[in-house]
Amino acid sequence: MIVKKLIVNQLVSYFVKHFQMDKIMNYVFDDNELDDKVRCLEDKIELLEKMAHAPRDFVTCEECKHIIKEKEE
Repeated sequence: MIVKKLIVNQLVSYFVKHFQMDKIMNYVFDDNELDDKVRCLEDKIELLEKMAHAPRDFVTCEECKHIIKEKEE
């Protein structure tokens, strides 16, 4: 098992050097501009979720299922 992994790693490194695939390997394994944008958007969403109001609870009419007023605690 270890020998197979070693051989595969050697072959991959050889092909990367031989066919000059450094740019492709960097694109696949390193962060690119879209990764940065998604990370930024996730941070913004997390901030908005913290700032959002808590869900409100309403009383509904049993006959017609329309919202009548907010529940009072």
